[in-house]
Amino acid sequence: MINGHGDDLHKYENIRLNFSSNIYPRADISPLLEHLKQHLDSIRTYPEPDAASLEKAIAEYHGIPAENVLATAGATEAIYLIAQTFRSWQTFNVKYPAFSEYEDACRMFMYREDVLGNLMWVCNPCNPTGEFFPETFIRDLLDKHRYVIVDQSYEGYTKEKVMSPAEGIKIPNLIQIHSLTKTYAIPGLRVGYITANIGIIRLLRGFMHPWSLGSLAIEAGKFLLKNNYTAVGNLDEYLRCAQRLRFSLSAIEGIEARPTKTNFILCRLKKGKASDLKEFLAKEKGILIRDASNFRGLYEGHFRVASSNDVDNAELIDGITDFLKR
Repeated sequence: MINGHGDDLHKYENIRLNFSSNIYPRADISPLLEHLKQHLDSIRTYPEPDAASLEKAIAEYHGIPAENVLATAGATEAIYLIAQTFRSWQTFNVKYPAFSEYEDACRMFMYREDVLGNLMWVCNPCNPTGEFFPETFIRDLLDKHRYVIVDQSYEGYTKEKVMSPAEGIKIPNLIQIHSLTKTYAIPGLRVGYITANIGIIRLLRGFMHPWSLGSLAIEAGKFLLKNNYTAVGNLDEYLRCAQRLRFSLSAIEGIEARPTKTNFILCRLKKGKASDLKEFLAKEKGILIRDASNFRGLYEGHFRVASSNDVDNAELIDGITDFLKR
């Protein structure tokens, strides 16, 4: 539950290039840093117990009522909160492969897995595959399951049309998870939120503990939304860069790279273990990738990389090529 995710930079020394996280690694967050410097004194007092000012800012950004928004300490808190709130429904299912926390959260609250589970979890765009599920697919799930939870953490890294909160709150059994952490490339500040109809939000709020978000996280969220900041200056070019990386990976003999609708790419070594590739790149090249073999439905050769820029990506290609030549 805690170990085995990407961006385990803390385990390594001298990493120069980090491809293991799905967040754009070259994001310029200097305006946010300068803003937060002016609010450091806020850590001397307790934050808002319910992050109401941030929820208001989120609601205004999407053009929806604040009653349809629940701010959380990242998408992960949202996942566990949903599992806790609806535990009486007992069964769940996940569109695999997917983020392990959906299953872990449900197991924690004693759900059992069932193909027609009352809680259906979907990541869209999907981590780790990069696949995108159209609205018709989501609506088909809504007809089959009591609740459908769509984790849209990577909605800021695709040009595909995701269902907006304004659309989603009209659907009585849809719960959408969003991540300011991902959208604005601030993983050290745990900032996420849930959008859903008012009845669902009220249920979830009943299980929310106070002071979940710290003062700086709340201030950061409001600043980023107010200024319409984007982690990626030119998303079209960044996604074209990701496609160039995928084509380069596919051109390497011994590598399969799956098509993607976002900035990260799921790959497979045709021979060998992704864990060996990861250790080689980290120790010999100062490059970090995500060993994806622990995703349910994937195997020992699977790894995932998120695109950086063309220069960094070329170093990754060279490093993988050197590994395969050994």
